[in-house]
Amino acid sequence: AASSGDSAAAASSGYRAAAASRGDRSSAASSGASSAAVVTGIDGRARAGEHGCIALAWWNTRAQRSEMRCARTSGKGGLKPHTWYRLNGRGEFVEDE
Repeated sequence: AASSGDSAAAASSGYRAAAASRGDRSSAASSGASSAAVVTGIDGRARAGEHGCIALAWWNTRAQRSEMRCARTSGKGGLKPHTWYRLNGRGEFVEDE
């Protein structure tokens, strides 16, 4: 599933599913195992299933550029599956309600 535009949303489910969204304040959610959720707009949020991947964009004020951060769900050091995340002002993943 894919969407574009500010505040857009994309969702998918199933094994190895993918959801991608483009636009500021957008959301992407994938619920299947080994799924991926990607938001390339600033201030987005995403969630993915077990053993998945979340990728979010953020504005690096120090470097004055947009950057992407990626993280896996599950496993040692991974994010919680089926949980919404966003990036804070330092480009760190934080839970979002």
